[in-house]
Amino acid sequence: MSGKILARMSALSLAFVLAACGGDDSSTPLAGGGNGGSSDSSTGDNGDGTTSEVQVEVGSIDLFANPIRINTSSSASAAITARVKNENGVLLADVPVTFAAPQGGTLQVTQATTDDAGIATAQLTGDNDRKNTTLTVNASAGGVSESVAIQVTGTTLTLKGPQSISFGNSDSYQAVLLDSEGNGIADQVISLSTTLGSITSPTLTTENNGAVAFELSSASSGGTASLTATAFEGASALRTTLDVAISSDDFTFTSPANGSELDIGAPSTLSVSWERDGTPVPDGSTINFSTTRGTLTPANGAVTTSGGVATIDIASSSAGLSTVTARDPSSGLTTSLDVEFVATTPETLSVQATKTQLSLNDSTEVTAIVRDIDNNRVKNQVVNFLLVADESNGRLSDSVAITDSQGRASTTFIAGSSISGRDGVEIKATTSNNTISDTTALTVARQALRLAIGTGNELDEPDTVRYKKPYLAIVTDANGSPIENAQVELSVLPIGYKKGSYQVVDDKWAEAPGSIYCPAEDINQNGQLDSGEDTNGSGKLEPTNSATTSSSTITTASDGSADFDLLYPQSHCNWVQVRLTATVKVGGTENEESTEFFLSCLASDLSNTDISPPGGTGGLYGSAPNCGNLD
Repeated sequence: MSGKILARMSALSLAFVLAACGGDDSSTPLAGGGNGGSSDSSTGDNGDGTTSEVQVEVGSIDLFANPIRINTSSSASAAITARVKNENGVLLADVPVTFAAPQGGTLQVTQATTDDAGIATAQLTGDNDRKNTTLTVNASAGGVSESVAIQVTGTTLTLKGPQSISFGNSDSYQAVLLDSEGNGIADQVISLSTTLGSITSPTLTTENNGAVAFELSSASSGGTASLTATAFEGASALRTTLDVAISSDDFTFTSPANGSELDIGAPSTLSVSWERDGTPVPDGSTINFSTTRGTLTPANGAVTTSGGVATIDIASSSAGLSTVTARDPSSGLTTSLDVEFVATTPETLSVQATKTQLSLNDSTEVTAIVRDIDNNRVKNQVVNFLLVADESNGRLSDSVAITDSQGRASTTFIAGSSISGRDGVEIKATTSNNTISDTTALTVARQALRLAIGTGNELDEPDTVRYKKPYLAIVTDANGSPIENAQVELSVLPIGYKKGSYQVVDDKWAEAPGSIYCPAEDINQNGQLDSGEDTNGSGKLEPTNSATTSSSTITTASDGSADFDLLYPQSHCNWVQVRLTATVKVGGTENEESTEFFLSCLASDLSNTDISPPGGTGGLYGSAPNCGNLD
């Protein structure tokens, strides 16, 4: 198919002459030919001070994509090149080219009109749905059009779990949906089915890591259960199958019961019964044991049966959940047991309230945390709560509570209708034997002050290693009148961090797709590395305290305002999230205001791609999409 592009410019005098000569559509090249193609014109100099229209005819478009196959990561792209020629194969300049983006793709036109080499260009990216698909880009000029198909591949769906279970039992499985870079694809529906036995649910939605977890309950007879998982629909559909052998063997833990609590520090015996067709397997049959917490005796976990029963000892010095798995190394037959190791001997107790400043008739949760000598949380410990002093005439909802797996026991304090004065309420928590105790103080005030903190869009760089961001605190009473000489206490603590890296986007440094958010490990913000808080196994708390304020206490002026600065290292910008808290106390009345944000970077430090961003191109806490390590 051919067509014509005419770049229109003035040549009216020549046009009138041609009309007088009786020219028609096929009599002269200036008229545009007789093939019905669209036309436009460009001007040529006649050498006598006049101009004429020059016809440009499009004969063909060569359309290329580089690469022709891209992956399903959010950063993948393909360069689209259109090369425009006339019918004689001559490259055409100054020809407008129209590009069309396919559904599921985004097209950025980088050069809409051909250059001297007849080239027009665009850039194709996916729409971040990360499906395997085909994206077809179209380019047209002068009635001629061409298309090119780009394959988008790399997304995978896998099934994980034991390949053999005994009849009448169940086990845990996972379906995992990942893009081409191994990043989990969240919020996608996974359809599940099995040819034998039953599963938890026929449809589940993926979590942030791209996984769904479910249980396969075997049938009451042997066979093969074909587990099938399906994601997406149509041409993008992914399907995977895992064959699970349902053994006729009865292979199960007989003691302790699933979900049992085991004392830390002391060995406990686990037993597995193994029968085949109702008869114990031959003596000396090997079972391999493994555990997610604690140590096994023997250490290699290999035990042989006697009378169809195998036993092994397990012990742990730390509290927490553990899954123990027994496996037949020959057939792959497995069975699992969940237990919880618990600390039993309290050594310390700390008590704190969610809010320490209450208005009249307000309430707050009061929590005691019990630990043993190794800082393990103590479960099932009885804690008594007592109001030692209470000028507000309030009450506690419960006088006794029992600690949970996190060593926590709670009650609720409901303030009375009278003010207490500063720290006028004292609550004591004590273990049942009255040997360990702690107290916390609360204040009940008649009317809370109003406090606001805020900032502008300015970020200062006092030197080459730190940033300084100005802030303002305003203190007023309930009527909005300024409070002068109010003491405002400031604190800033980390509450999370990101793992990722930088890449160049639009000639500046930007956070690369695929970064993940990790909550701060110091869950209770006590500055101590407590049991269960070291998520990534580094031996310390992440993130560190990245920021501070120019003063821990500021005093308001006559207009109720006070200035302060937030200070932090430049290399920590973008990666650390903090909570800035201001607390004001005046005459027994107190209020608190907080704001949460990621530490920002100076725009000029990210605009020069010849210089690395603050701290380098890698994330401050690594770039692997997993909060469980520091890579």
